[in-house]
Amino acid sequence: MSDHREQLVDRAVAGDSSALTVLLTNSHAALRRRMAARIPADVLGEVDADDVLQDAYTRAFRAIERFEPRGPDAFDRWIATIATRQLRSAIKRRRALKRGGGRREVGAGGLEESVACLLDLIESSDRSPSRVAAAGEGARAVQTALRELPQDYQAVVRLVYLDGASVADAAARLGRTDRAVHNMCYKAKLKLRDLLGRPSRYLNGGG
Repeated sequence: MSDHREQLVDRAVAGDSSALTVLLTNSHAALRRRMAARIPADVLGEVDADDVLQDAYTRAFRAIERFEPRGPDAFDRWIATIATRQLRSAIKRRRALKRGGGRREVGAGGLEESVACLLDLIESSDRSPSRVAAAGEGARAVQTALRELPQDYQAVVRLVYLDGASVADAAARLGRTDRAVHNMCYKAKLKLRDLLGRPSRYLNGGG
């Protein structure tokens, strides 16, 4: 490991999110190719390597302070292990859904992971590692914006985007049709976009 890379790792472990972002960015291309090559044929096109890496990066930001650099390739092995676990989970979820499961699982990380997905839906953005650096700020911003929505819109957003319910489940619980829930989701996203401004500022450090 070069001296510069060692310094980045040390800074990342100490809580420097910019250093961790650089490390993840440097590893991203090779790691993406590795994850894409491991997607089985039966879920090809349904499991996305970028989504897998997004979840992996979110977990990396939470766990980096516990990382112990042992050997020159320790960081690459560490993030590859996290990504591989996320890939296996994604494959398992997709196969379960294809067997008739009715809900899409939201990661154990809770609100911050969910809000990253919600911000993606409000505005398409790149899936680079930097987009998770400000997830905590984004979570707080969305929570504040949610309180500005009508009660029925709040309920739909929380059920579908934060709790991970399917549209059909949300419709059943709210006594609405699937089409009505789809429309409410669309209108809620437009309103949230107005309230949040450019969501990408929570994902790329204010760019």
